[in-house]
Amino acid sequence: MASQTYLVFSATGKQGRSVIKALAARGEAIVATSRDPNSTSSQSLLKNEGVKAVLRADFNDPDSVHSAIVESKATRVWFTTDFMSIPWHRRTRHAEAMLGKNVIDAIKRAKIGGMGHVEHVVYCSVGDADNVPEKVHHFWGKADVERYMSSQFDVGSGITWSVLRPVAFFENVNDRAIYNPLKKGSIKFITKPDVRVKFVSCEDIGKGVAALLTNPTMYAGKIVDAAGGEHTGTELAESLTEVSGTKCVYKIAMPRFLLWLFMGDLYHMTKWLEDVGYTADIKKFKDVVPDAQDSRGFFEATGQWADGEKFIAGK
Repeated sequence: MASQTYLVFSATGKQGRSVIKALAARGEAIVATSRDPNSTSSQSLLKNEGVKAVLRADFNDPDSVHSAIVESKATRVWFTTDFMSIPWHRRTRHAEAMLGKNVIDAIKRAKIGGMGHVEHVVYCSVGDADNVPEKVHHFWGKADVERYMSSQFDVGSGITWSVLRPVAFFENVNDRAIYNPLKKGSIKFITKPDVRVKFVSCEDIGKGVAALLTNPTMYAGKIVDAAGGEHTGTELAESLTEVSGTKCVYKIAMPRFLLWLFMGDLYHMTKWLEDVGYTADIKKFKDVVPDAQDSRGFFEATGQWADGEKFIAGK
């Protein structure tokens, strides 16, 4: 019988679902949270073995976060912050940092009040969070959360912490939510075709988080980069061609001018990716997740185009 209870915030998101999947595979007891526990996507979480309940929690409502911590009786917690969930007119570094601070303060409040059992917290940040131009607000907001967490939790407080820093998501090349579904014969990303970028799958993020959550003694106070492969856009297209059996070409997802005009934060991130890029060590992450996927592994696991048509057996 599981001796720990794991609280997974924002459980209906890609990362949250991957964390639940990885913890469930280990036979752990899990409590999930959602802003709307009664939604179809939230209720579907209960189909995962090990998920005992879905509780309401909204990072903009600290009392709801505190209540979820207390009600879950969780001993270990995972959370991340989503810059894009913030209304565009309030989307700043400070606004994202506040989301994370609300979670951290709620955990500490429950512990001090004798109503919380949390012993270890893992936060998903982003690779090189504090190593980019300051105009990349969604990186620095996460760096601020990291720093605040390390200032509030330590062995003396009875709560330890770890950080997982994922690089670019492989899922970004197949995501309707960002208007980039994987269409037959092509693949799109934001960088130029010859630029090498490090990627990681959400599935491997989940596995990495599970490793950090279940081994607090090993990972307490540590920041772990998460990267499974490094590829140019041309190489992504070559991998997809081999796996899908369909000739594929690489295209830039959005003209640079439009990116600069409408999405300044992503524009500056893209320039940084092309000029500097992530420093994550893929071999080190494979010490944590030995089977971490590269592009071929990700496309093999995906197995189909966004419209549901299956790949033809690769060459």
